[in-house]
Amino acid sequence: MADLSEMLGLLQKERDRYVLEIGDLEHRLSFVRNQITSLETLISGYCLEDQSIYSQKHLSSVSAPTALLLKGEEKTESASTWEVKATQAEKSATAQAEPDISDIPKLANRRKPGTIPLLKEFQEYSIQNAILILMRRRPDLHFQLEAIVRDLYGDTLTPAEVKAVKTSTAKALTTGAQQGFWYRVLNTNDVYTLHHEKGVTVRLKSK
Repeated sequence: MADLSEMLGLLQKERDRYVLEIGDLEHRLSFVRNQITSLETLISGYCLEDQSIYSQKHLSSVSAPTALLLKGEEKTESASTWEVKATQAEKSATAQAEPDISDIPKLANRRKPGTIPLLKEFQEYSIQNAILILMRRRPDLHFQLEAIVRDLYGDTLTPAEVKAVKTSTAKALTTGAQQGFWYRVLNTNDVYTLHHEKGVTVRLKSK
């Protein structure tokens, strides 16, 4: 029996290691996708600008009076068109990357002195609400405790600080799952996701 228990413990640790790796890979994949979206926006803008330059060169072959007249109109129209399309592309990319968090309340009071600070973008929110913002940004991912701590606090904490924030973050994750803000992934330790998946996630019961 002792050998079986030991083997079971080893298998569970190995499984959890792979779950953690999946969380890191999904985090990197999300970052890469956002970078691709930004680059596509820039490429679109440069293509429109290149078309504008080509149009202006083409107009230079027209007779002088006509060219002068059309050149001013084309330049104005092309610049305006490029600006509008580039702005629309930027807005589209921003809309994909940034979800609506207007319903997530900010802290009513300041944190106690000595509290380990979250990253600047999360400092106005409780830990639980900061986690909710993270999950809304990547609603299809599974979030592991260590990855959440890194995303909320950065990677410059001391070992003692990491231990402290892991405890508070784990507590916030458990409470949030009990309140139905997100769900725990089955057969894992400290892995959660925003949406329920039948056979994959479970909602924790309030004590």
